[in-house]
Amino acid sequence: MASMEIAFPAIKGRQGARDYYVAMLPLKVIPRLFTFRDWAELPPEVRAQRTLSTKRVPEITRYILEHEDDWVFSSLTASFEADENFQPSELDPNIGVLRVPLDAEFLINDGQHRRAAIEEALKENKQLGDQTISVVFFPEEGIERNQQMFSDLNRTVQKTSRSLDILYDHRDPMNRVTQEVATAVAIFKNRVEKERVSLSARSPRFITLSALYDANEQLLGKMKESEADDEREAESRDLAVAYWDAVTENIPEWTMIRDGNLKPPEARAEFVHSHAVTFWALAAAGRDLIAQYPDEADWTARLAHLGEIDWRKNNRDWQGICMLGNDIVTRRQTREATADYIKWHLGLIAEKPGAVLEVSA
Repeated sequence: MASMEIAFPAIKGRQGARDYYVAMLPLKVIPRLFTFRDWAELPPEVRAQRTLSTKRVPEITRYILEHEDDWVFSSLTASFEADENFQPSELDPNIGVLRVPLDAEFLINDGQHRRAAIEEALKENKQLGDQTISVVFFPEEGIERNQQMFSDLNRTVQKTSRSLDILYDHRDPMNRVTQEVATAVAIFKNRVEKERVSLSARSPRFITLSALYDANEQLLGKMKESEADDEREAESRDLAVAYWDAVTENIPEWTMIRDGNLKPPEARAEFVHSHAVTFWALAAAGRDLIAQYPDEADWTARLAHLGEIDWRKNNRDWQGICMLGNDIVTRRQTREATADYIKWHLGLIAEKPGAVLEVSA
């Protein structure tokens, strides 16, 4: 009696000296074909995979469920421990059916978090089961080969910068608002670094897209895709444009940069107001200012106090707030301390904030 088999319509290919096969599989098949394996029980040297990060799976699951008509995954890569039986079609020797014994063992070489997320998404929406994902199958060649495949598939992967993620993600309403603000506010126009997450000392850019995004989110509050609409986006954009334009008018060096009379690298070298920590702090102060004085004429008038701040790096007030010696320090505590310092000058808090960093005598 012939043994039972699994059959996949597949395309045969070749990489190096090895054949491989590509099949389109329904999502509902993925959890059954690729069962979960807990690699944490084994020492690293005998694993074929890294351990599953349970923190990543819910995020990927949510992505699938929230974009069920618009999600996209790259192929899963898997090995199977069995003799392959590929039956070519009459039309093309590289198109046919891959037959594998039902009891064959399958191992995911790349994509275990996607596989786990697919399983979780199917629990909440079974209709996703008929959608498909491509799987690249390689015949199993032992633990060393599996480890080498994992290394080869992951060693050259380079995550895109956050600025580039923001630039290319058209679903996030705050992304859309930020990109409009980057064009509409004169000091930002043509001065936003859209690829990198930091500026070199000589960069002609004034701010990174990621820093502007973070500042806008602090100023406007988080905007969920499911809650945003055209009207809210327009209101948020208009408020951000009005706020950053008003800030520009009240910081002399910002006005000079806007008008082409001062270069951003020169401002970064001498002043704290041209660094990411202060962009965030200005936004945080702005949010409280607008909440306390919602009329635009009122909060705009209070921003005049920004001109009273000594923004130079050699101002001793910045030591322990956002500077240590000659260095700008960007972390949660310094962002908040810098915001409090600005709020104090705007009359929003009564006491001058103290240092959050230990300053040597």
